[in-house]
Amino acid sequence: MSPGGAAAPLEWANAAQREAFIAGPSPVCASGGWGSSKTYAFALKALFLSDHYPRNRGLIFRRVAKELRATTMATFRKLCPEGFYESWNQQDGLLRLHNGSEILWMHMEDPDVANVIRGLEINWFFGDQAEEIEEEIFDLLLARLGRWDQATVPEAVIAQHVAATGTPWPWVHPTTGRPIPPTYAMLACNPDTDLHWIYNRFHPESPEWQERWAKRGYRMIFFDSMSNKFLPEQNKQALREMREDLARRYVKGLWGIPEGLIHNVPAESVLTFTRYEEAQAFLDHLRATCSLFRVLDHGDTSPTCCLWFAVDRDGNAFCYREYYQGEKLVSHHRERVFELSERESYTWNLADPSIFHKGTGGQKRGQFWTVADEWSDRIELPDATAVAWAPGDNNELGTRNRINEYLRVRPERVHPVTKEKGAPRLFFLARTEAYPHGCVHAIRQTRAQKRLQVTTAGGSKLWSDERDPEIVDHAYDPVRYFIASRPPIAAEPTRQAASNTFFGKQRQLAKQLARRQR
Repeated sequence: MSPGGAAAPLEWANAAQREAFIAGPSPVCASGGWGSSKTYAFALKALFLSDHYPRNRGLIFRRVAKELRATTMATFRKLCPEGFYESWNQQDGLLRLHNGSEILWMHMEDPDVANVIRGLEINWFFGDQAEEIEEEIFDLLLARLGRWDQATVPEAVIAQHVAATGTPWPWVHPTTGRPIPPTYAMLACNPDTDLHWIYNRFHPESPEWQERWAKRGYRMIFFDSMSNKFLPEQNKQALREMREDLARRYVKGLWGIPEGLIHNVPAESVLTFTRYEEAQAFLDHLRATCSLFRVLDHGDTSPTCCLWFAVDRDGNAFCYREYYQGEKLVSHHRERVFELSERESYTWNLADPSIFHKGTGGQKRGQFWTVADEWSDRIELPDATAVAWAPGDNNELGTRNRINEYLRVRPERVHPVTKEKGAPRLFFLARTEAYPHGCVHAIRQTRAQKRLQVTTAGGSKLWSDERDPEIVDHAYDPVRYFIASRPPIAAEPTRQAASNTFFGKQRQLAKQLARRQR
């Protein structure tokens, strides 16, 4: 839109801005970089809804109060000149238009903000810089939509809808039957990691979106900063000179933050099967030709994750199955892992070494009990579901480089599926409708792991060797344990020689543990 104010002729900055303005009423997220015009699109939409439906009420919010006033509110002022509203009390956060519509302004720094939101009655909201907002806040606001019953729908608006669609006005009050405005949930954000809740709910590549949120109409619209025709050339030049890792996020609007990342999971590492027959044929191939392994990361309240790996004669490792479940008892995990392991035999079962610490499972039968004991118990739980895990190697720093060696695309290697040259050694079978037990969290969490940022110097971020503890790792840890057990790439064993290698020794150790625990 032209920056000349509300009275200027309407002209869109780019196609994405127009698309965001007309989207809805299902939840919509505008994702893009700096100066991409996404905030302008929803500020205009907020003003339009307030003008279109008299006595309507909506909310504009941002996490930090100072940024709400300095950026979001400043953008809104360009669209809403003084003559357009009756009053604007910035201290109380209330803007009232001449037609009786109200816009509330709120920041999320107040520790009691959740209770404040529970008392709101609104028909639309717009959250700016939404990647800084917790998912709980978004859900609370969704529950408050449609609560404000003072808004009116002009007869001309209803008549226009009927003429255009041939159907009655679809939004009515549940008890009075009176026409009410549609509700709108709008977010604008800079891209973040693909572990973020916004990615899960809105991004078209998210399995959660594909399986759940797409059916509810959730939508993400992508903004590229360089496509904004109204962005001054000096600003575009500054964006062109930005470092590549920053440009990915703040110019191109790409999800998955590369700053400080530990691993790069290339596209060649992700195997996607869209037909059931193809997926099953490949699984049968792995069972027939590879050594199979299971690796566990146990959680009590946090998710428990089990990954299944296959290693072929060429040293390729395939993570071909994923179990990821939180807040369940060990007995439940045992049953599910058993069901998923049908018709397979394993060279080795490997687990988080912490489950072998005495007392992690409490006391049982007059002695300290470990979580590993609970997994291998054959007296109180079914014998068939018992697993005798062996402790994994938790040497993190020594493992990172080896994982990257397995993920590195080597020009001379032949891809085991496409048969083309240029391939890594570690592969993940992705979860699809054709293969619902494929990997989601293992891929996502391996990609998301990054070093801890310690300080900044000269405008550049500095990173420590420590991994960021805020990044979820329940499915990443089994990848670490598995790769830590593998011999160096230069000395890959064949399956025939495995009994004389590290794998053979570990297999013997697992059998000894199983005999002792019986």
